[in-house]
Amino acid sequence: MISTREGLTDGEGDPLSGGTSAAPALHAPAPLNAAPAPVRFDATEEESLRIQALAGSTRGWMRLARLLMRQPQLAVHAAKIAFRGASAGLRADHTLSWLIHVDTVRQVIPNGGMGATWGGLDTFMGLVAKHVARSAHALELGCGGGRVTRHIRPLVGTLVANDVSERILAGARAATGDLAPIDFRVTYGLGDDLRDQEFDAVIGHELLMQFDFDELLRYCSNIRRSLKPGGLFVASVYTFDDAAEIAQHMGMIRDHGAGARSPFRVHRMPCKTYQDIFEACGFEVVEVERSREDEYQAKKTPHTNFVLRRPAA
Repeated sequence: MISTREGLTDGEGDPLSGGTSAAPALHAPAPLNAAPAPVRFDATEEESLRIQALAGSTRGWMRLARLLMRQPQLAVHAAKIAFRGASAGLRADHTLSWLIHVDTVRQVIPNGGMGATWGGLDTFMGLVAKHVARSAHALELGCGGGRVTRHIRPLVGTLVANDVSERILAGARAATGDLAPIDFRVTYGLGDDLRDQEFDAVIGHELLMQFDFDELLRYCSNIRRSLKPGGLFVASVYTFDDAAEIAQHMGMIRDHGAGARSPFRVHRMPCKTYQDIFEACGFEVVEVERSREDEYQAKKTPHTNFVLRRPAA
């Protein structure tokens, strides 16, 4: 998760808040049930439904109040956001939204990590293994609680993982302590702090949907700038490509009520629109593959996964 807003700080000023061909054997991804992680990233269907029901039955301000009772150091940040835009500002703040989401998950799964209810990793990680060199110096965008980080780290030479706050990165460190070293970095904004031509590959799962059209153009341009010529960007998004997907999403909105919203902001566009944006930012499309429905515990619209390249010239 990458936030376009300021990070949280504690009393000492530290941030708080928060295609389809088979891959060569050398690049086979690590099994998703390999070395056990310190936290759980595999919510069952029953747990996913309970979390969804809990999020839909509890008003946003009550969920926020519960989070602040458990983590009172977030109160100053919440007060600042409330002053700017009252409850709408609280709901729109990425950092608080994600922390509220994790708090809701942990009411059902006490040791659940950020991303415990997500799916679609098999196809995504298969593309990473297929296209990204084992020697690559890679960046994971918005690493969250480290769920995807655990699968990326064995497939690359060196890894930088970023997110919006030290609080979130602390969870990722705990979830990946048994792996080879990872350089965790706090990031702000829309990739403006990325260094020019640092990485061979940039990897982002469940991330780009948080940005609207203009934000996405700026963010993807910065990602391209951070890649070496010939470098790869592997990304997953949710897309709207047929009437059934739109109807399913509208049903979710109705189920949660007109005044409620997802625990995190999600934008969806057609696959062709994403491809146009990527190409406008200077990427070449290498491969596009949809995740399979059986990669998800709960019923969801599968991800659309892109492999993009910054041209060598």
